[in-house]
Amino acid sequence: MTMNQARFGLFGTFLGFFCLQVFAFLEIRQHMWPQDLQTLLLKLLAVYSVPLSVILGGIFGQSRKPLTNPSPAVAWTAIVLAVLWNLLLVWRSISFTLASVDSVSDLVEYLDAIASAGTFLVAGALAFFFTKSAKAS
Repeated sequence: MTMNQARFGLFGTFLGFFCLQVFAFLEIRQHMWPQDLQTLLLKLLAVYSVPLSVILGGIFGQSRKPLTNPSPAVAWTAIVLAVLWNLLLVWRSISFTLASVDSVSDLVEYLDAIASAGTFLVAGALAFFFTKSAKAS
């Protein structure tokens, strides 16, 4: 796997899970107050802003010189950890959309807690793929 494949795989993972949650919330918007939908969307933006900023900054700030390719084990480990971090967030968002009775404030608290506590799963991988490894080979 090339460095760019790994980078775009990570980007696709984060963007895909983010969009999945946004679409899930938009699907049930008629069952909630407009300010609750706004609260959920702003929380998702806050949760995903740091990883997506690091990813986009790494992609746009990329050197024109060839990058050193990571070992396949490192690349797949990073992608799997990113998927795990996202699944921790997505499962609760999806269960919220399917529940007959649930609270927006409980979901927001969960997203806050899990996003901050689970950041260790992706912080190192994103730092490696989008900052340290930006040095050309």
